[in-house]
Amino acid sequence: MEAVLERVIAKHRQLLSLPPLSVGSPQGLRNDFMVRYVYETTALEGNSHTLEETRTIVQDRMTVGGKLLREHFEVVNIHHALFWLEDFIASGKPISEEVILELHAIVMDRIRGHDAGAYRRQPIRISGSPHIPPHWMTVPTAMGGLIERLDRGPGNEDPITFAARAHIEFSRIHPFTGGNGTMARLLVNLVLMRFGYLPAMYRVSERNEYISALGRAYTDGDDTEFITVTAKAVEVMIDQRLELAFRSRS
Repeated sequence: MEAVLERVIAKHRQLLSLPPLSVGSPQGLRNDFMVRYVYETTALEGNSHTLEETRTIVQDRMTVGGKLLREHFEVVNIHHALFWLEDFIASGKPISEEVILELHAIVMDRIRGHDAGAYRRQPIRISGSPHIPPHWMTVPTAMGGLIERLDRGPGNEDPITFAARAHIEFSRIHPFTGGNGTMARLLVNLVLMRFGYLPAMYRVSERNEYISALGRAYTDGDDTEFITVTAKAVEVMIDQRLELAFRSRS
């Protein structure tokens, strides 16, 4: 874990030392990131849209035939959530319960009805996991503690480790009846971007590693594997940006 973290942090510092990209490049990167992020994070949850179909929805604002309406709204909502996340980070506002609930309401708009933007009020199980989330009556208190830590920041901990552990804790609590995985990944990027890092791109091609590492953090209390997975997800984005930076200078 430490070797991977050190490598990614070194790349992050290298990226910070480089001059800004030329005019136009940042916007193109942002648009490409949004499409790819929406595709990867919805695919991790079982959405059947391909990358190009996701691009059609996000950039052309069209529907794709033969898909569930729920799947369409998953794509649209997460795209909206990314814009909301950018605006929130730029505002410098504190992370609060209202912020988390508002983000969930966006993610689950037209999907969960009255459950969107509200903590669960029932027991819940995580598909394929032996972990049993805490009783629903304890969710507000548990989330209050997590939100306080999120707003306080990583302290002496590096932002990647801090963000990965926030994902684990959020997933352990499983505060909502739906959208918990999507929300956990958005929170990772809220933390990373708030503290100057590029966002993480958890990829569906590495779903088994992602799920296995998260499960180990639940069952064994060993978060090293998931921190490594998160560091690699950040590295994907840094490598892309470094490659573009070096190419523009050659």
